[in-house]
Amino acid sequence: MLTASELSILSSVLQVLRPIEAATKEVSADKYCTSSKVIPLIYCLLLKIKPLKLEESLAKELQSVILKEIDKRIGVIERVTSLAIATILDPRFKKMHFTDPIACSSAVAKVKEFMKATIQNEDVESDSSDHSDKPEDNFSLWDDHHKLVHKSWKTAKSDDAISDELSIYLRSPVGRLNENSLEIWNDLKIQLPKLHTIAYKYLTMVGTSVPSERLFSKAAQIVNQQRNRLKGKRLNKLLFLQSLPK
Repeated sequence: MLTASELSILSSVLQVLRPIEAATKEVSADKYCTSSKVIPLIYCLLLKIKPLKLEESLAKELQSVILKEIDKRIGVIERVTSLAIATILDPRFKKMHFTDPIACSSAVAKVKEFMKATIQNEDVESDSSDHSDKPEDNFSLWDDHHKLVHKSWKTAKSDDAISDELSIYLRSPVGRLNENSLEIWNDLKIQLPKLHTIAYKYLTMVGTSVPSERLFSKAAQIVNQQRNRLKGKRLNKLLFLQSLPK
């Protein structure tokens, strides 16, 4: 039987551990986007743990240790480019949870780079098709001038397109937390085609290794002593069937 003092200690400890349990469950899921949730979850986690006013010395010590470990292990998480981009391109979060303005602006700059590269690739493809269809012209001393004008026009046009798409996206209202970010992007695909491609690339990443570990655990359950001759193709099918909602 626990004493009143022990119950008080446990109650204080639970206040510290409850946010960590909630964050761990949230980021370890495999049915929705988790990469974009890492930075917002850490932001919310710290806001829950830091202000706690605890009376028990054991709980205070636990609070202090946990805050130090969070700072040590994930204190600069906003500078992890892939997670920062995923967060910014999640319509439910965008820039809201960033505390480091430099990390945030670097991620936005990186998104612009990716958009510019996409536009340049499209221009190269269109140029090559234009050249293949175009007959040889007569000699003109101004050929190179026309090329420079064309290049300048395309650069200005691509910069405008990038600024327009990003501005429209970042200024639009933030989505509701219970919405599916990939479904939101499906609706935005026509309006923001360049951003849509980049968003899908980063939002489909996982935030932790837990989904992979679950997959290995399921594989170990299927391939046991009685079924050790299963071929890889058949195993993949069984794992896929197990992943379907019941």
